[in-house]
Amino acid sequence: MFPLENGLEPQDLFVYPIISKEESVYYNRSYTARIINENNNDNIILGYLLKSTDTHVIQLDQELFNEEDIQNWEKLFFILDRKKQIIAFEHNSAVASPENVKNVLHNLTNNYANTYGYDIKLDFLVDKFAFWEIIEESNGLYQIAFDLNAPNLFGGTKKANEWLRILKEKHNMSEVKVDFRNDSADLRYDGEELESYRDYADSGGGNWTLGVIKDGRKKQFKSANHLRRKETEFNADNPKSIKENLRNLIDRFSELINLLNDNE
Repeated sequence: MFPLENGLEPQDLFVYPIISKEESVYYNRSYTARIINENNNDNIILGYLLKSTDTHVIQLDQELFNEEDIQNWEKLFFILDRKKQIIAFEHNSAVASPENVKNVLHNLTNNYANTYGYDIKLDFLVDKFAFWEIIEESNGLYQIAFDLNAPNLFGGTKKANEWLRILKEKHNMSEVKVDFRNDSADLRYDGEELESYRDYADSGGGNWTLGVIKDGRKKQFKSANHLRRKETEFNADNPKSIKENLRNLIDRFSELINLLNDNE
């Protein structure tokens, strides 16, 4: 790893490309971000992720017509907490699915981090009740799989953290995949140990897959389909209004981040 410049901390490697209006191309669309806060020292940052769209326009003239593509932008409002390294987005799959947003953010931020010898790891915050509800409502368990990052600096506790810390020290690995299977759907597990890995993954440290018997058939469930969501009444379409109420909104959205970040 290389020394960080200008007093940057490792967590700034994720934030800096976002506030610096970097652009990334994903599936032939350009993405960038614009920040509403005027004070870049704010811990809570409000802004928009922008996705380019090409509008085909025909302009009539005296002889025939001219055709051109005019770039326009669709937007998703977001809240970013620098310290907790949590970013929450307006849910609008018509603009971009959660998986697309995750991939775009990785593209926007990882190249910058790589210049200092760091990698950006992004994972969803998952509904912490979904995992056990799926198991409890099933009639058998044929697969438990985890894909875990190491280390996870901002969430997850208990046995999983210690296990991954030891593996990191011994092997210098950055990711662990485990996949337990039983074709007869008779997998057994230790509840406390499994909860530790579930907690680690759902706190932004990775993802899980469950294979269960339900309604007489084998079904597979993935953590990415059970994201943490909070509803709030807020009009994200007017940046001017947001700027005029910025201090109040920062306090309000700081509380929202705390609700999403229910690991603590």
